[in-house]
Amino acid sequence: MALLLVFTSCVETFDTAPFLNDDEVSEDILVVEAIITDEMKQQTIKISKLGSLDGGAGPGEIGNAQVSLEDGTGTMYAFNSLGGGIYASQNPFAAVPNVSYSLRVVINGKEYSSTEELLPSTSTIDELYARRITSDGGVDGIGIFVNPLGGGESPKFRYEFEETYEIIAPLWAPFDMVVTSRTFPFEFDLVPRDRDTRRCFGTRRSNDIILSSDLDLENNVEQGFLVQFISSEDPVIQHRYSILVSQFSQGTNAHAFYTTLREQATSADVFSQIQPGFIEGNIANISNEEDRVIGFFSVESVVSRRLFFDYEDFYPDEELPPYFINCNSLGAPRTVTPAGTSPLMDAIDSGDFVYVRDNNGEVPDGGPFLTARTPCGNCTVLGSNVIPEFWTEE
Repeated sequence: MALLLVFTSCVETFDTAPFLNDDEVSEDILVVEAIITDEMKQQTIKISKLGSLDGGAGPGEIGNAQVSLEDGTGTMYAFNSLGGGIYASQNPFAAVPNVSYSLRVVINGKEYSSTEELLPSTSTIDELYARRITSDGGVDGIGIFVNPLGGGESPKFRYEFEETYEIIAPLWAPFDMVVTSRTFPFEFDLVPRDRDTRRCFGTRRSNDIILSSDLDLENNVEQGFLVQFISSEDPVIQHRYSILVSQFSQGTNAHAFYTTLREQATSADVFSQIQPGFIEGNIANISNEEDRVIGFFSVESVVSRRLFFDYEDFYPDEELPPYFINCNSLGAPRTVTPAGTSPLMDAIDSGDFVYVRDNNGEVPDGGPFLTARTPCGNCTVLGSNVIPEFWTEE
């Protein structure tokens, strides 16, 4: 049984069986994923239901919940359903210091509430930097390090990141193949491309629970805290690369919950006869303590910082990492076969191949055009050709 835990922008899949005792396997379990921050924005909360483990049901979206927050001053913040189990605050707001917040969820007459939580001390990112390193496993690559400042007497941080990387199609050509006649013996032509398919931008987000504490930072004063490691063979650093790192200051209880969750997620990947008990959060049914809930309502302070670098900054005069797919094999589909079919027309119609250049005898007995798999000549298969607003070449 798998559970999707979506804490803010992270998505991670966990085996939920180790989180439950044997006598809980037939229950429907409420899953609440709620983090509000000191960013002025529409805050979001996700609510779902984990079906019975013996019935094989997966997480189910809950769209009929009444969701609200109340702060220590008596102010109420109502949330509306956006679909997919996501609830967003009716109005943007930001958590503020020295004010408590509590979550209230009502589903089919059942009321759930959280403990009151305070915004932790704010922090800053003193430095975000990249360094060429060798991983513990002996892999050469780039480490992304962060040096935080602040966060109270005993800072505890959670990190997320979003990577954006430049994609340049290695076999791009300014022309597309088109079919001009679909009747035997078939006719074909080349036409100029009507959009940029050579240079694109891909994005990927962190999907791990990345935690650091005061102890971690004390042990890494000189090197900083490693947030991400990118192998030198990873195509995302072929050209220009950017990473946006978000640092979330957490309370002690929230940090403990995430630490346990991370440990359980790791242990769920190995065979073990040990079945740990249910992970206790801070959300409960106010009238039935036996009604199980997975999740933690957390108020967190967040700060973000962005970093850019080019591959040549760390690997001058070295060969680029391999592309996302193998582009070394070229074909030359024939325009017509003795059986009256057209492999070239089939290739064009499939959308799986692109024109590279004319076939001037490179593939004997082949068709007039050399072709490659689409991503080799059309980067929009792998990303967007729209330049991100934050992108810079400096």
